[in-house]
Amino acid sequence: MVRPWRSLVFLTSLLVVSTCIIYATEPLSFYIQEYYKAQGKYPKPPSWVGVGTIFVYGFQVGVGTRGVEGFTSQGYKIQIVVGIDTQSNYVAGLELTILSDIRGNVDFSTKLSQIQFVELRSLEVFLSQLARTVPAGVQIQGGYLAGGEFYFAYSSEDYQGVTRYDYTFSKEGALVSGGFLERSGTSSSVGKMELLTVKSVELGSGRLSEEILRVNPSYQVVQVEQMTGMVMAQFQIDVTFNRRLSEGFYGFLLTSSSGYSTSQAQVLGTELIGPAYINPSLLKGEILSIPEIGLRWIVEGQGQMGGVQTAFYVQGVRVAVYEYDRNGVLLQYARKTHQGYEQARRVR
Repeated sequence: MVRPWRSLVFLTSLLVVSTCIIYATEPLSFYIQEYYKAQGKYPKPPSWVGVGTIFVYGFQVGVGTRGVEGFTSQGYKIQIVVGIDTQSNYVAGLELTILSDIRGNVDFSTKLSQIQFVELRSLEVFLSQLARTVPAGVQIQGGYLAGGEFYFAYSSEDYQGVTRYDYTFSKEGALVSGGFLERSGTSSSVGKMELLTVKSVELGSGRLSEEILRVNPSYQVVQVEQMTGMVMAQFQIDVTFNRRLSEGFYGFLLTSSSGYSTSQAQVLGTELIGPAYINPSLLKGEILSIPEIGLRWIVEGQGQMGGVQTAFYVQGVRVAVYEYDRNGVLLQYARKTHQGYEQARRVR
């Protein structure tokens, strides 16, 4: 049995340059890693979680520096289950992030990432063991709540600043809420996320052809400032099929290059969606609808490059366009960012 998950780095796919804050020492991910080391698989998701299950979170983020005007934004984070590996319990999610600030600027991004669940008993043991080994200045708290949910918090304070994370999980191990606080010198950031709703939808089906997986396309990407039209960044992304990881999961090598540097990363694809493709069975009518937050992903017809144009709308405002050929290979996209927009076009 192939177990590629130990070394696979799940980074942002071609569909996104994420604007979310990255937590280098985030304790939930540390627990997940330790669980995998001990068990050889990830915590099992609840039995009702399957392909098409959607978790919708509302969240707020604030960043500021003392004496300088801060920046706040709020929006939604949507996690859509697009694949489950039954051997490792890895749950792949298409994550949509929608942010807006007080000026009305919208930032829309997508990425493929792991949807994390916990096993409450093992988490309780993990926190107990961690509390006995943490250095001075670190505090660990956790335990069951009256309704059977589980809460835990991690905080660290030293001369450099303060870091705090807190989480609440349902009785079945799904994330209900989370928050963070980071303060260093005169700068600080804070965020909070809460589960708004869970629903299930029917997604496309059908096996991907080897032709789609092995296209190995290249894209020219530009990031543009809205007010001035100035190009802030320009680079090329090459997507190369690497191997089949397990049933319905595929590995790709993503190479990003500009005039100054080149970087490579392993990225993930599933039977439904990947770094440069979509299952063509999804390219019909309304792909996704979450009326609770006014989100729609629909097929609009023929695009500029002769393919199938799809678009994301939030409260009636179009925030992104993705065009695919008839086989499901990505041809181009454009998405709103907080500074302007990002656009990519296939060149090979």
